[in-house]
Amino acid sequence: MFATAAGQALFEVEATNLTIYRDGLVHVTQTLAANELSPEITLSLLSSSIENVMVLDENQMPVDYELNGDKITIFTLGAKHVSVEYETLALTKKEAEVWTLVADAPYNVKVSLPQNATVIYLSDVPTAIDTTGTCIVLSLQPSKWEISYVLPIQHEEESEGNSATQATIPTEYLTAIIFAAAATLLSALLIVKRRRGPNIKKILKSNPQLKQEDKEVIKFLAEKGGKAFEAEIRERFSDMPRTSLWRLVRRLERLEIVEVKKIGLENQVELK
Repeated sequence: MFATAAGQALFEVEATNLTIYRDGLVHVTQTLAANELSPEITLSLLSSSIENVMVLDENQMPVDYELNGDKITIFTLGAKHVSVEYETLALTKKEAEVWTLVADAPYNVKVSLPQNATVIYLSDVPTAIDTTGTCIVLSLQPSKWEISYVLPIQHEEESEGNSATQATIPTEYLTAIIFAAAATLLSALLIVKRRRGPNIKKILKSNPQLKQEDKEVIKFLAEKGGKAFEAEIRERFSDMPRTSLWRLVRRLERLEIVEVKKIGLENQVELK
């Protein structure tokens, strides 16, 4: 897609990739070819509700930008290529066990569904359907898209069994159960703490594709009790570019090795 002004091309959207996580979070990555003579460009976003925005030029240097609703104005100032990344929860919704992605894309898009997802509805025919590992990748033309999918059910029967058991517990035993549950929880915490080392070894063994820097971050999280804020990770690995570290954490999240939680204004990375 080309954007023009007075007959002059300002930029072209070269690629747009959407990665959908199991919790419905969508990570958007876009690459743009910009006219170096233009001081700024304005790009239509897929949502007005976004976070963790990052804009970089071809030298991986941060570029200033300004958000205005569902548009972002990027002050390119001579940059030839720009990458835009952001995350949003506004593109997905869940009804019962069915997830649906709703996106009005003015440009070509590639959508990577969560691992082991099964597509049950497409509002139109994709231009291509591929797979990467256990993930389905859909290539979509500019249009308003609805894609519905389901994920494998995890621990559903166990949860229902627990609910049924709780419903039959007499009231007079609740106090004893609370004390027993507290004692069990403390014991479990102690066991988890003692076994944290072996679990890390298991993670590294079951993910042989991990890079050395991935392993170092995992070991650092283990040393921090299994979780740390992204700021702490950046401070520990200060020699690693911020963008590289950010992508490393997202890579570990896609592998379901870590979970990223929003705590106040900061992101906390926790080993699963």
